[in-house]
Amino acid sequence: MKKAISILGPTHCGKTELAIEINKHFPTKIISVDSVQIYKGANIGSSKPNQKILDKIHHGLIDYLDPEDDFSVKDFLNEISNQFCDFKEDLLFVGGTMMYFYSLFNGISKLPEKNIQFRKKLEEEAKNKGWKFMHERLEVIDPDAARLIKASDSQRILRALEVNHLSKNTFSKLKTMKEKSVIEDYQKFTFAIIPRNKKSFKNQLKERFKKMLELGLIEETKTILERGGGKRIKVLNTVGYKQVVDFLQDKTSFEEMIELATNATYQLAKRQITWLKKFDLDETLFSDDDDKVMKILSIIKN
Repeated sequence: MKKAISILGPTHCGKTELAIEINKHFPTKIISVDSVQIYKGANIGSSKPNQKILDKIHHGLIDYLDPEDDFSVKDFLNEISNQFCDFKEDLLFVGGTMMYFYSLFNGISKLPEKNIQFRKKLEEEAKNKGWKFMHERLEVIDPDAARLIKASDSQRILRALEVNHLSKNTFSKLKTMKEKSVIEDYQKFTFAIIPRNKKSFKNQLKERFKKMLELGLIEETKTILERGGGKRIKVLNTVGYKQVVDFLQDKTSFEEMIELATNATYQLAKRQITWLKKFDLDETLFSDDDDKVMKILSIIKN
């Protein structure tokens, strides 16, 4: 049986470096589970492995999309299924996008694909009548969904109305119907990497962001902005890039940008750690443990 090994945890815990070390002793197909590293040009802000490493050791789903492209959880699972599941090699997943990992292990709801034309129609109606009116419509069509979605949550209202229009089942019912995991037939090993000390970890995140600035994060952000040509680019709403964009638009000072980015990254890390409770972990290791590689190898080889 082929193995699916996963290394997950909060940002800046050495997951990528650990995966590369594991791969030296236990050859695998490394696949990035990172919703930012997948974009071309988002290099410094996503802490991608440097080009020398990528040239030497192939990482799937890195530098895969243009910054203006959308990429959903469903797209992620489709790429795993279509690109990697036919390989003879074992798979090594590494990253911190927890929703991707959760869906990888558990499958996702059987929801229909987005319908751009119908969405535009709904958005135009909402523009004229307001999202409160659209939420009231959802209460009639699918009261269970409306009860869980706030009247101010335009994105989820839009999606629920769209799904109810496109499917014979209601949005709330479809959410409970899961497709099987794309790695269901693999032997799974899952390892979490976490920081040992929260206070020193936050200081490390601050120094890391300063290092990103030294490496050219502001220039990288400008390039992505220019490439978008005024279009909304999702990657620029992610932690780090968002704070740089605000600085470039004179909304914050340089020092404020650093503090805001540090705090936002720390909050992201806390959410990532909370997510770990949802997973069936073989082992949780501290980022500064010296024997991480040997511990993981001893588990996956036995």
